[in-house]
Amino acid sequence: SGINAEYGEVPHVLISKAKIMEDFKMRAAVCDFHPVKKQVTAYPGEEILLVYDPDYTYGENFYVCLTEEGKQAYFDSLKKEEEEAGEAELAEGDAEEEYEDIALEDIVLKDLPSTPAPWQEQGSEQDLEDEILTTSRSLITFMIQRKRKLFGTPTQFEDRHVDAAKDAYIECTSFEDNTFDLHRKEHHFAVQNVMDTCEKACQTEWKKPRTALSQYVPRTLPPAQLEKINQSEELSTFVKSVCPRFKLALQQNEIMDVFADDYNDLIEVDGVFGNKADNNLKEYQSFTDLEFSKNKSIAQIDWHPSIKGIVAVAYTEKLKYDDRVDLSSRILMSPSLILIWGFSDPIHPQLVLEAPEDIYTFKFNPTDPNIVAAGCINGQVVMWDISQYEARLRNHKNTGARANKTRSDLFDVEYQRSPVVHYAAVSSIESSHKMAVMDLLWLPDTVEVARMGVPVENKTQASCQLVTVGIDGNVMFWDIRMQKPAGAAGLGGLGAPAKKEKETSKEKFSSIPATFAHLDLQWKPMNVVPLSKLTGPGLHPGVTISISQQLQIVKSKMQNLVSGNPPLIHRTNSSVSRQRPVEMEGVNTKFFAGTEDGYLIYTDWKAEKDPESGKLVSSKPVYAIPCHAGPVHCLLRNPFYNHIFMSVGGWSWSIWKEGESEILQTSRSNFKFTAACWSTTRPGVFYIGREDGNIDVWDLMDRSHEPSMSQNISSSAVTSIVPYRVSSKQVLLGVGDNFGTLHILEVPWSLRQASPNELTAMSSYFERECSRIDYYKDRDANREEKIVDSSPQIPTALETDEEEEERLKKSFNNYLTMEKEFLVKLGLRKEDDPVKLIH
Repeated sequence: SGINAEYGEVPHVLISKAKIMEDFKMRAAVCDFHPVKKQVTAYPGEEILLVYDPDYTYGENFYVCLTEEGKQAYFDSLKKEEEEAGEAELAEGDAEEEYEDIALEDIVLKDLPSTPAPWQEQGSEQDLEDEILTTSRSLITFMIQRKRKLFGTPTQFEDRHVDAAKDAYIECTSFEDNTFDLHRKEHHFAVQNVMDTCEKACQTEWKKPRTALSQYVPRTLPPAQLEKINQSEELSTFVKSVCPRFKLALQQNEIMDVFADDYNDLIEVDGVFGNKADNNLKEYQSFTDLEFSKNKSIAQIDWHPSIKGIVAVAYTEKLKYDDRVDLSSRILMSPSLILIWGFSDPIHPQLVLEAPEDIYTFKFNPTDPNIVAAGCINGQVVMWDISQYEARLRNHKNTGARANKTRSDLFDVEYQRSPVVHYAAVSSIESSHKMAVMDLLWLPDTVEVARMGVPVENKTQASCQLVTVGIDGNVMFWDIRMQKPAGAAGLGGLGAPAKKEKETSKEKFSSIPATFAHLDLQWKPMNVVPLSKLTGPGLHPGVTISISQQLQIVKSKMQNLVSGNPPLIHRTNSSVSRQRPVEMEGVNTKFFAGTEDGYLIYTDWKAEKDPESGKLVSSKPVYAIPCHAGPVHCLLRNPFYNHIFMSVGGWSWSIWKEGESEILQTSRSNFKFTAACWSTTRPGVFYIGREDGNIDVWDLMDRSHEPSMSQNISSSAVTSIVPYRVSSKQVLLGVGDNFGTLHILEVPWSLRQASPNELTAMSSYFERECSRIDYYKDRDANREEKIVDSSPQIPTALETDEEEEERLKKSFNNYLTMEKEFLVKLGLRKEDDPVKLIH
């Protein structure tokens, strides 16, 4: 820049040699010309040429001409460039003159399509973003809450004077604001055009697979050579020599297993407590659907009872009550679904079960898995029959019918679409729950419930009845068979013969099976058990339920399911008779229910006779205990001890014994508990899901005051946990979160392998806890009695000498009796030794 200011805009400058030599003396090695000091000193001329080189021809942006020949050659090149530039200007002027001489009629105009130039951003995008109006202030949200039990109750308003409640009235009088000024501002609107985009794809050529095989034959000896070897003396001598040792080895194998590894048994015992190498839950697979599960939450998970690798998930809208009311029009247009996934395809569900409303709970029928029952948010109970898709589910590893398709069919959109199954029956809305159905259970295949809750024998040996509990506070019993009047001969089908022909014709025009056509919109509960409050009117809003009889499937029935035989409920085609049933003896009809307000209720579904009117009425609860500071999400029975169950809700969990109080309770957690499940292989291990997306693993064999491990699964709340035992070497956990993602976790060896004495140890642990609770109850009762007995009594009159002597004799005799008991415990006296009492 200094050169340009002094000598003008030229790429070179002539510097006096004397100035450079003077700069050498003043700055020495700091001088810019110091690297060429010798050449400058030996330069014969008076001025040295310095040239600016923007192209870095010689590796630097400046170079120096240190010879007169080089200086002259540079000036000659400049002169030549000036001459060439002048000739170019003359040629351009001549071309312009020739263009002007061309006649207009010789010009030909063509209409060619305009080709737009590619977009180049010049800084206008930021200006357009600045013009977009955005909300700068946070929105104000108002929420009005009301207890669920008060929904729909009539409201009474009354007049009240202002002075009676000063905190309920604030007078806001209007006034004129002189400083208020409103100006209309000019609005700026911005638009921007973009180029059209297109998508292109290519497909590689598929090579048809070819089957290759090889065959081999064993090498054998000729029959003559084999006969010669069998008759040889060498073989006879060998057999005689090894026969005693062979007999000894067989005897040893009968006595004990000589190949058993004792070290492996020791590792198996210690691995439950000390092996920390394999101690984390591993992500086995995850399922999510961008179309069906987007912006939805998982409400319930259930594994298929007989087909491995099949799991069903119910998705619901994650909206609060006020948001659901505001968005009711959008919710009505969006489908409510249950997706059935297979491990072979984590992208496309195997089946899609369509429901009339959001599903909060559902279960496969344990004896006929082709029947699925569910409870809706509007209180109705829904049924599906998926028997026509059973082959698709069983062949899910080969993607069902895709095994018979060609390779090109796999890219067909219609082929990849999962089949949608419409519900086969829905209960009558007038007779259903008035609020959401929160839990559902199938009754065992050994017992069924008749009218008024009488337990009778289930002769069909198939689960035909289910129990539901709703927020409205009612527990309902449903029967999926057709109601048949008494006196009808034979076991008819699920419908009458005349009706069956009509249903068959209906199936020709519809894909909905007519298995439960007799129930559709006419299904009513057999029994209704209210969860009444012990004090005062009203019902407890039910959330979950647990019965004492667990659904145990007989092994032969499971073999029938696996072998493909028709289910029992379809083989019998039974119906409900109206004849008076014979009550079964020894059946526990009491059950537990968890409520939305944190109560644990123990009641009976069997009706009892009212002593005043003599009629059969619903039983009152045996007890109702407030055990959790929030809804009771889970009531789970231990799979190894039927009388031990766990309740989870709020910020705590408790373990109970049926017929007694709680035997174990955790301290208050920092996060709410939302889901739980027992381990299916270890009696002392269970899993607790939290609202922060973590799962706490509790091992009572290790510690009971804190979880043995806590692992993060998701960034949202865990909504459901369901275990599944694949084999003795693999146990899976199905975990659903609030984002609609199903996580399949593999349980490590240390959490699935039980120690040899764990079952006995946990049984003793629960018995000790029960004994400890009983001891404290007795001690507290004795203390209360002592406090009552030791209370000061005001004497009514003075004792006489005879009365005082009698009181002292009685006190001394009590002392002698206590002394004898003490000496007998020490072994110093016998029990039959007499006590010398004072008479």
